[in-house]
Amino acid sequence: MDSQEEQCLPILDFSRDKLAPGTSHWIATRDNVRKAMEEQGWFVAEFNGVSSNLRDNLLAGMKEMYDLPYEVKIKNENHKASHGYMSMVVDDYKIHESLGIDYATELQSCKDFSKLLWPQGNNPFCETTHMYAMALAELDKTVMRMLYESYGIDEKKHSENHSESTRYLLRLLSYRRQQNGEANTGFVSHTDKSFMSILHQNHVAGLKLKTMTDQWVGFNPSPTRFVVLSGMGLTAWSNDRIKPCYHKVVMSEDEIRYSLGFFSFHKGTIFTPEELVDDQNPLRYNPFEHDGLLRFYETYINSMKKSSEDLLQIYCGVKP
Repeated sequence: MDSQEEQCLPILDFSRDKLAPGTSHWIATRDNVRKAMEEQGWFVAEFNGVSSNLRDNLLAGMKEMYDLPYEVKIKNENHKASHGYMSMVVDDYKIHESLGIDYATELQSCKDFSKLLWPQGNNPFCETTHMYAMALAELDKTVMRMLYESYGIDEKKHSENHSESTRYLLRLLSYRRQQNGEANTGFVSHTDKSFMSILHQNHVAGLKLKTMTDQWVGFNPSPTRFVVLSGMGLTAWSNDRIKPCYHKVVMSEDEIRYSLGFFSFHKGTIFTPEELVDDQNPLRYNPFEHDGLLRFYETYINSMKKSSEDLLQIYCGVKP
């Protein structure tokens, strides 16, 4: 990524020792979070909540996991869309694999996942995935607290309920270029059906993000940089102020790209806070069950054989 692309990236400092609510750094970061989210639906967080040792251990564990037989990995089943084992094969060559740990902030879920893949147990992998999920949940909650505060929403009234009603999915992903040496462009641009997503990875580039000017920019990987993306849940919550972020992966390097996707979902009903509805901003979406959106998406894409940019509007949009 060249210096011009680097300038397009809104990089915000989320260092733990600087983010004390009410300080000038907190207020500036809070305002920049809202600005970036409203303008393009994503930003890059410089976050020191994941140590280099934790990251390295997790990446090593992922390599060990992907070396397991296919018959073992497909045990990672989940009826929710994009929550269990997934793969993409081109000309008998596997270019993508991913597995998911639902409720990853709950230690038992990480234990169950490890036990599923390693019947004899794998405590280091279990502990690593859980510690990682807890660190990213902290980042997710901080971003949401800033959005509540920036929009002048009663945090005590809404934030605690939102936090208690959130579940987190940790997806472990691997990508490689196609066998014939061509760049892997099979991963089409898309938006997430989550509330919010956080992406992290190893050193191999490939992630592309859409800017406010409809340009695609590459993301320069760094151990301490996390891409925070808006999902459809946040779009509905914000009453269309924040649009879901378009992103894609284009693999042109020979190394495997290991990536971590951390997705927040609402366990119950998503609704727009009354503070975000007025004469200039009439209600755009009816309250809806988040898991219901996932079920609708799976049904829609299977029946229509394609995705839709208007999925949220079709599912729960307020009729004119």
